[in-house]
Amino acid sequence: GTNTNRYLQVDQDKTVNYVWNQSSSISTQSYVTFSVDMSGQTFTQAYVSGSFNGWCGDCNALTDMGSGIWQTTLPLDDGEYEYKFTYDNWTGQETLTQGDVCSITNYGNTNRRLEVASNDMVLPTVVFGDCASSGGTYDITFNLDMNGYTGSFTNVQINGENYNNQGFGAWCGACAPTLTDIGGGIYSVTLSLEEYAYQFKFTVDGWSDQESFTPGDAMTATDGTNTNRYLQVDQDKTVNYIWNQSSVLSVQSYDTPQKLKVYPNPTKNSWQLDSTQKIESIEIYNLLGRKVKALHPNSIQVNIDASTFSNGLYIVNIKTDNGYNTLKLIKE
Repeated sequence: GTNTNRYLQVDQDKTVNYVWNQSSSISTQSYVTFSVDMSGQTFTQAYVSGSFNGWCGDCNALTDMGSGIWQTTLPLDDGEYEYKFTYDNWTGQETLTQGDVCSITNYGNTNRRLEVASNDMVLPTVVFGDCASSGGTYDITFNLDMNGYTGSFTNVQINGENYNNQGFGAWCGACAPTLTDIGGGIYSVTLSLEEYAYQFKFTVDGWSDQESFTPGDAMTATDGTNTNRYLQVDQDKTVNYIWNQSSVLSVQSYDTPQKLKVYPNPTKNSWQLDSTQKIESIEIYNLLGRKVKALHPNSIQVNIDASTFSNGLYIVNIKTDNGYNTLKLIKE
């Protein structure tokens, strides 16, 4: 109430960058361990080359750990990167196939993809030139916030690649999967998709209108002509988007625990939250990841006033005596 200071959660080793008198941190560095099995390759020195080092062929050398395994650990800023393993200053490099679940293809170049998000990471050991695949099929729920769309429309579709004759309709327009209006300006569809790295975008009424992205936008892939959204299908997941904004807002499951009940949902004014466990704290985030409300009720029943909230989807983290839970709430 008197002094406003910076705030930092100390929960792991990290490097955080700031600018004087600007409240937001510029970036957070995390330590990422890369590991590759080089068995069967003839070489002297292995490296990792990528967008984090200007695709330098001999900047980040790996250490021989024995039994064909080579490793290194690098401090990386939060962000999205492409990389591959190489040896002897580009004498040799991995060859990956477009659509491999570990890869992303831009301008005809297929590389491994890495997303760093404020957490130290030890990446699984991969075989040089190989993209391990389970060959499974996964349920993917796509949620799209259309509140910022200024035109009129009847249907929202998800148009994109097919793989093994299933997927997003092979860019077919109105025959592509149609999303369901679930209220609050949110449209949703759940698809069973084979493991693959898909390109797609959201459209309205077939190809009457479509999202437009710029090469280099986060979570997109481009061939120089078309720039589309990009998603690795490698597990069951729920993915949240905003129309025409490239970044993925969040990826997680929103199964409502049995011991929590929320109603009405969607709501125009407020949500009532009932729990069999005492609710210690509630944190509400919009789809941009900004905290919009925090409560400490210490009660089994809570009324959450939503009258000042903008229409859309909100993610609620709830701490009870029994642990943490996540809910999806919709304001309409």
